[in-house]
Formats: sequence, structure tokens, C-alpha cells
Amino acid sequence: MKKEVSRSQSEFAQAVYQLVRVIPRGKVMTYGQIATLLGYPRAAQQVGWVLHWADHNAVPYRRVVNRFGQLADGYPQGGRIGHKLELFELDGIEANDQMIIDLRKYLWHPPASKIPKLSTQPLLQDLDFAGVVVQRRTR
Repeated sequence: MKKEVSRSQSEFAQAVYQLVRVIPRGKVMTYGQIATLLGYPRAAQQVGWVLHWADHNAVPYRRVVNRFGQLADGYPQGGRIGHKLELFELDGIEANDQMIIDLRKYLWHPPASKIPKLSTQPLLQDLDFAGVVVQRRTR
């Protein structure tokens, strides 16, 4: 039985995919950063689930890490840590012995023009993200 996905969940998932697809080679974003920029600051885990079920050939899931710069494990399509680390190395990203990357070096802050707009978040609020003011929607 196929589980139905609501319009807002589908729109959220599509926005996650759209944003992750534009992360440049050699850069990463965090789950929480993506959730916040899409207007859902408490939805980092949902970003993770969306990416867990993504087509990993079309969405560079490996460019999304947790808030500490750690690589997530458990992706079903060849996403084991070792494989993800190999993909990072191809992107020019180095991890330390604890499999953590330096967010000061690799974290990407997208320009406002790259952040998808969701129709489910009608109100705007300025958000200062590392010295770059972007607009995000809030409830």
C-alpha cells in the first residue's frame, strides 16, 4: 500500500531537494540550516528523512551534515559512512579521524535567490545567517 503524501509535505520535500541540488561542490549545509532557511527551524529531522528517501543519484545528499559537521549514516542507496566519505573526498572535502568535517571551512551560506519559497509559509522575517541577511517564512 502506497502512503499518501500531503501537498505541504511534498512541497517541503521538493524544496529540500531543490536547495540541496545547488550546494556547490566542496561545500556542505546542515540539516538544521536547511530547515531554518525553508521556514521550519525545528524540522532538521524531517530534512534528514526527506534526504533518506531521496534519489541519491539526483540529490547530492552527502553534502548535508549534522550541526557538528558529522557524516550521517544509514542511507539505503550506498550511503554507508565509508562510501559517503569517498564521495566527500571526490568533492574535495576532508574529514578528521572522527569523521567530522570543519564547518568553518566547508559550510555554505546560499544567497537568498537560491532558497526555495514555500507557499505554506506566508509571513516573512529577516534572518541573519553568518552576516548574510536572508528572508525566510515563519508561521
